[in-house]
Formats: sequence, structure tokens, C-alpha cells
Amino acid sequence: MKVVLLGTAHPFRGGLASFNERLILEFIRQGHEASISTFTTQYPGILFPGTSQFSKSPAPDIPIKREVSSIDPVSWWKLGRKLKKQSPDILIIKYWLPFMAPCFGTVAAIARKNKHTKVICIADNIIPHEPKFYDRFFTRYFLKRCDAFITMSN
Repeated sequence: MKVVLLGTAHPFRGGLASFNERLILEFIRQGHEASISTFTTQYPGILFPGTSQFSKSPAPDIPIKREVSSIDPVSWWKLGRKLKKQSPDILIIKYWLPFMAPCFGTVAAIARKNKHTKVICIADNIIPHEPKFYDRFFTRYFLKRCDAFITMSN
């Protein structure tokens, strides 16, 4: 099975990146062709004043490509077209923030036009604890482009 995960990964730091990397590593260990498409720009720098988004750790030994910017619609279109052509069996998208929904929704919509790729959302927060006026609209845009969901809860 061919699996692509769209989400945070090295060189970005944090629990989301670690989760995604470990998930793809397990797919690889199970004998699947698996990779991560991560961000060239995850958040605008203004959202990270005085701290870094980047890890100082070495990159894990898994295929990670930095090929989409959360704030560049042209990159969404390019990655969607690439995935449509590559036709992975599964596109996993780790969703945690409505800010990412336009990017994720656009990539998913284009990729699944190949009528083969199934989009699976792993959702941490459908609506965040500190909601913004655009959260519901953006979230619906993304969720309508998914074929299945895995929810994270405690």
C-alpha cells in the first residue's frame, strides 16, 4: 500500500511532528511505501515571536519532503496535482488547527480527483478551545474532502 501523510514533520519540532514521524515509520516497518509531505512554511514567523518552530535534532530516517506552505495557495495546488498523479492509496492528513484547513482541504480535493486516493483525517481538535470567527467555515471546507476520520481524545 502506498501512504502519504500531509502534516508537520522534521525539521519542525513538537508532539505533532513526532506523532506523524512515528506513524509513517510504523507503516514502513509493516512493509508499506510511506512518506511525509511537510511544510516549507508552517506558520508565519509573527506567530512564533522569540521561539523557534524548528527542531535541533537530526532528521529521522524516513522520507520527508518539504513541499507545501500553509500560506501559499500555489503550493497547495502543486502538491494536490502531484499527489493526484502519484495516486497514493491513502492520504493521511493530521488536522489540529482550522488555520490549516484551506491548505489541507485544497490538497485533498485535488488529490482525490484521481478516484483512487482515499483521504483519512486524524483529528486532534475539530474546533479549538479558543475559537475564531472563521473556524467553522474553514473546518467544514476541509472535512467535506475527507473519506474517513480518526479522532484523538482523552
